[in-house]
Amino acid sequence: MPAAPISNRLVAGYGVGDFAMNLYWSGTAFFLLYWYTDVAGVPNEVAGFLFFVGSAWDAVTDPGMGIIAERTRTRWGRYRPYILLGSVPLAASFVLLMWVPPLEGMALTGALMAAHLLFRTAYTVVGVPYSALSARLTHSSTDRNRLSAARMLAASLGAMAISAAAFPLVRWLGEGNERDGFFLLAILAGFLAIAVHGVCFLNTAEPEPGRHEASQPRVRLRDVAGMARANSAFVLVFFAVLMISSASVLLGKNIVYFVKYALHAHESQHIVVATTGVLSLCMIPVWGLVANRVGKRVAWLFASGIAMMGLGLLYLADVSSLTRFIVHLAVAYLGMSGFGILFWSMLPDTVEYGQWKTGIRSEAIVFGFTTFAQKLAIGIAGWVLGFLLSATGYESGGEQSAETLAGLKFIMTVLPLCLIGGSMLLIWRYPIDSALHDRIVLELEGSST
Repeated sequence: MPAAPISNRLVAGYGVGDFAMNLYWSGTAFFLLYWYTDVAGVPNEVAGFLFFVGSAWDAVTDPGMGIIAERTRTRWGRYRPYILLGSVPLAASFVLLMWVPPLEGMALTGALMAAHLLFRTAYTVVGVPYSALSARLTHSSTDRNRLSAARMLAASLGAMAISAAAFPLVRWLGEGNERDGFFLLAILAGFLAIAVHGVCFLNTAEPEPGRHEASQPRVRLRDVAGMARANSAFVLVFFAVLMISSASVLLGKNIVYFVKYALHAHESQHIVVATTGVLSLCMIPVWGLVANRVGKRVAWLFASGIAMMGLGLLYLADVSSLTRFIVHLAVAYLGMSGFGILFWSMLPDTVEYGQWKTGIRSEAIVFGFTTFAQKLAIGIAGWVLGFLLSATGYESGGEQSAETLAGLKFIMTVLPLCLIGGSMLLIWRYPIDSALHDRIVLELEGSST
């Protein structure tokens, strides 16, 4: 017998947590590379390397944090304590990340790297348990669509808040000094995130383990490779998110540079971000409905096709004005807005699929290794982007040549288009639909009676 739908309060309580996470995630995704090159003043390749090392460290620690969370037992549950208790160190580390110490050369690079590693560690401690919590809250594929939609709605609001408000707030808070402005912005974001994480903790509750969970053996790290080989659905989602994450970096991080140097509209960065943010926000319920109607796999294929069309048009079109740029970028984001809700809805389903195949359930390790792929891809893409910027001839603060501007446009359109196409081919083979997932859950429950 299907379980009763989870309450709207729980859905909203869980979802709002991603507002706080995206103050950090989207903040670093949107302006950290720019902050390194144009605010902290480090060379392009060094900036890319700093971004890579931080993201790679974040990726490496994710599986370990998944194992730690999996073994945690408290009266608050396995995952919720990390959301509450980790929120303060995470906020403090974000402030440190946005501070330029009074150093130069290698000393400055070392200090910036240490701050980045500390931030990424704190982010992992909160982020992996938060993501894994969705698989514990419900086994219903439909309810997971609701959780994913709520999460992506809050994530979009958080991303839009930090990204659209960033440069106006930086100019106002810093009175024209971007170093001071970014530091004060980080303090505001940290306090807001702590409050929101508290709301998430208070409005969620981890249920007692189901019959097919209660007697699960403890998962060891050496078991993970065998689990992955047997779980084809997880492997497909794993590599698809690697491609989508890389595509998002190459597009998103170049927007700041392109708007500043190709369109000479640095003061209008917030307009671009606000427009794409509002569009993504409005598309979340649409993609939720599409997923429920045609299935998550088909919805992903639709989203990929739209995103690829938008990126192709953006590359081919004359985007010499800010308005034209926004219009063409919006088409791409119509499709790309679907990946978040679909990914976070598909991933929990792979937990039961893997248990069905192997007899072992471990949502924290599944989420940990998937975010490992996501963050490692982001780190590598950021590092590569640093070299690509130099290859185009980009120099911070100066006028850019026509070749440099053409290179920026190629990097942020053609390369993401190819990566999204690759994810489309992978998800074409994704085996889980709602009917199969419902059958799997019933079989798992029945086998434990």
